[in-house]
Amino acid sequence: MAHEDYKGIYPALLTPMLEDGSIDERSLQRHVERLLSQGVHGFYVGGSTGEAFMLDREERMRILETVIRANDGKGKIIAHVGSIGTRETIKLARHAEEAGADMLSAVVPFYYKAGMKEIRDHYLTIMTATKLPMLIYHFPGATGVSLSMDFYEEMAKEEQCIGVKFTSLNLFEMQQIRARCGKDFLIFNGHDEVYAAGALMGADGAIGSTFNMMPGLFVEMFRCASSGQWEKLPKLQEQANEIIADLVRYDVIAYEKYVAHLQGSLAHPTARQPLPQLTAQQQEEIRRFFAGNSLLKL
Repeated sequence: MAHEDYKGIYPALLTPMLEDGSIDERSLQRHVERLLSQGVHGFYVGGSTGEAFMLDREERMRILETVIRANDGKGKIIAHVGSIGTRETIKLARHAEEAGADMLSAVVPFYYKAGMKEIRDHYLTIMTATKLPMLIYHFPGATGVSLSMDFYEEMAKEEQCIGVKFTSLNLFEMQQIRARCGKDFLIFNGHDEVYAAGALMGADGAIGSTFNMMPGLFVEMFRCASSGQWEKLPKLQEQANEIIADLVRYDVIAYEKYVAHLQGSLAHPTARQPLPQLTAQQQEEIRRFFAGNSLLKL
């Protein structure tokens, strides 16, 4: 499959949960169908927004299988299989391939201090275990790991490694990845609040948490960027950032789950412990904001 086929807008999917914290597969299916109806190009399953590192392996596998069924071949499925250890990541990667995912992604190993050689070997070992293309997941704000330009250049030479989910506000670094790795190395913008700027710097699309709440707005931004209508992007980004500015006053996952609950996708806005749950006062504040924002009610 050509790299061109993967460009687009991919929600970093929430993981709906019942009030007891178990997986709510019916809400997950409903949420996937709603996002597809608004034009998203696929899904990033089991990432940070999906609370992946608080799920066990069986839950991560079941969530991916549920999304693949609900997607029904309409969009591309990027399965995030990252974990601290290479062996665990390989088990999830092999399952993703068997389940029918289109691409793998894995966050860089974190907590333990691995160097560039060890991180490169980590990715090469995973890729050897499956035939699926790999998307590096760069998120220094969460992992504490910054990848070097030499690392990107080396990885871009690997046929199976086709790009990066770039979750950083350092857009100069994003532009340098494009300059050094070439036009065929996919770059997905990862911080939603700077997608317009990321597109200008060469991003091929975006993988974003807030796409769970306002997918249509970012689909329109992608359409404008793809057709060279750059003058429309600042206003669209401003509309997105009005919502994001309210979001960052609260816990991100709790807020997004509550908005998705108000939109009718999620039966319950539960997040898994130890993530915070919204107080009754916070829910009322968000309800008032939701009521006054037409974009969230689409």
